[in-house]
Amino acid sequence: MEDVDPDLERWLTQREIEVLIRIAKGQSAKEIAQTLNIAPRTVERHIGRVRLKTRTRNRSHLVAYAIAKGLIG
Repeated sequence: MEDVDPDLERWLTQREIEVLIRIAKGQSAKEIAQTLNIAPRTVERHIGRVRLKTRTRNRSHLVAYAIAKGLIG
C-alpha cells in the first residue's frame, strides 16, 4: 500500500486501511463502495470500526488523527 505506516497493519484490517486511504482522499461511502465493489453500508461499518480503534469522533477527526500519527501520508 502506498503512504501507509507498516505498523498500521497490526491493528487495522487490509480493508479498513483501504477505506481509510480513500476517506483521506475525499471519497464518499458510495464512491468507496463502487470502487471496492462492496455495499455502502459495509463501507460505513468499516469506517465505524476504524473510528472505534482510533477513538476519533467523525471522518474529519479520523483523517486528521491518521495524518498526525503518520499513519497515512
